[in-house]
Amino acid sequence: MDSPSRHADIIVVGAGILGTFHAYFAAQKGYKTILLERNAYPSDASTRNFGMVVRSIVETDSEWATFARDTAEIYRAIQQEQDISVKRRGSLYLASTETERVVLQEFAQAYGESYQCSYLEAEEALARYPFVQASYCTGALLFHEDLTVEPRRLLRQFIPSLIRKGLVEYVPQTTVVSVETAGTQCVVRDARGHVFTAGRVFVCSGADYRTLFPEYFVKSGLKVCKLQMMQTVAQPQGTLPHSILSGLSIQRYPAFESSPSYPLLKEQPFEERLRDYGIHLLFKQAADGSVIIGDSHEYSLVQEEGVSLEYTNCQINEAILEYGKRMIKLPSWDIQLMWNGYYLVHPQQQVYTETIDGAIHIVTGIAGKGMSTGAGFSRWHIEKVLAKSLY
Repeated sequence: MDSPSRHADIIVVGAGILGTFHAYFAAQKGYKTILLERNAYPSDASTRNFGMVVRSIVETDSEWATFARDTAEIYRAIQQEQDISVKRRGSLYLASTETERVVLQEFAQAYGESYQCSYLEAEEALARYPFVQASYCTGALLFHEDLTVEPRRLLRQFIPSLIRKGLVEYVPQTTVVSVETAGTQCVVRDARGHVFTAGRVFVCSGADYRTLFPEYFVKSGLKVCKLQMMQTVAQPQGTLPHSILSGLSIQRYPAFESSPSYPLLKEQPFEERLRDYGIHLLFKQAADGSVIIGDSHEYSLVQEEGVSLEYTNCQINEAILEYGKRMIKLPSWDIQLMWNGYYLVHPQQQVYTETIDGAIHIVTGIAGKGMSTGAGFSRWHIEKVLAKSLY
């Protein structure tokens, strides 16, 4: 038998970056908000990433560039009130070919002021950063204002503050098994028979496409992306003063498409296993001194699951480390942790949203840009949806 229901104006299912910030901004607008999470705290894509907050991950002069800028401002504002691990570390792109160098130089010429970035000739980069491999670097681009966060800490520190301030009711270890409309209300049930009701529900379920509304996900065109990451043993603090991104990242990240020479990157030779596994190299030194290294990208339609989601492919990690050692020098390359991450991505859409019965809103498929754009997008989306009356 159902237990007595708990009511709110807004219920958010899933406490990752998208879910938590949807709940946060709904609560800030004065709506009574319940945030439901199947684990004690989120432990999926929102915690299994680098914690880089980079504006270059989306196209310049776009709506998503605005979301990226807004996300950084939101993080900085919260950090002034409480420590959620936000730091201004900057991001350093290393070019490995003449074409990559020209793309970085062109970007700096066009966007140096608006993106607060500076181009460095190879000699200057090598003099400033002794960890860079001279044989790799043909030039560099430093984004001075890019942020980092500690993804395993951010939400674990932010969610309790929302509880203390009375903004959000957080209900962890709650696996939602159904969401449906009944008259003017949405009814949410969990696996233990608890019932929650609200005027609107936001389903921010990350990569879980099997539990809620699987029929929508099968028809959506969404793909599962599996990535592999590693973490070294602790290194001396300051080993990597910035987040480090590779020449492969220049081709992968959409901001650089605005550079006139960007199409020439497609003509560069691409090592087969790097291409097949979607590898582009990123490094970030974490607060404990360890260095996070990755990553790879393997895709499969949600209804096919062609990627071996349960396995870590050692050949991928070997390829990542081999390329990484061409880029930079570390005091130690000993690996203490390895993990896989999973997120949903849509081939034609920046994010997947679906509204059911006018009151249930699926929000997922933000792909690998959630940490850099999710807070800004969530604020915009809450404003857009809640502009219409709840009742």
